[in-house]
Amino acid sequence: MKFEKIHSDTDCNCITKAEIDTSSEFVRKLRNLTVEDKDFLTHWEREIRPETEDCETVCSFKGVSINQITPEFESQILEKYKTTFNINPKKGAHYLKFRLNEDTGKVKYTPEKDDKSHYNLYKADDFSLEKIVIIETVKFA
Repeated sequence: MKFEKIHSDTDCNCITKAEIDTSSEFVRKLRNLTVEDKDFLTHWEREIRPETEDCETVCSFKGVSINQITPEFESQILEKYKTTFNINPKKGAHYLKFRLNEDTGKVKYTPEKDDKSHYNLYKADDFSLEKIVIIETVKFA
């Protein structure tokens, strides 16, 4: 598994402390009922750049924001998604529950102040939607 795309335009090593995790279940908010490639674009891939060159910040822009879904965090994640939906309904009212394959990429635990289930997914260079194991799509609003 290669990560040359992530590191091609930065001196930061974004996959330090990132791991392959094929057993956890994750969720990602979707724009529509069906998952599309653009649902897994990073800020960086959408040409959104941080104002700093701090590696932690740069790497967060190069990762796909996902949440590890566990009974402990499920209601917190759902509330976060509902809040986002209420602020901007164009962002969609569905989320995808999925697992990663061995060759999908690596995840790094990156908890936030109000989101202890947050991870960054660093996609392998040959990432495609076929490399994730779709469990279900859930309508939450």
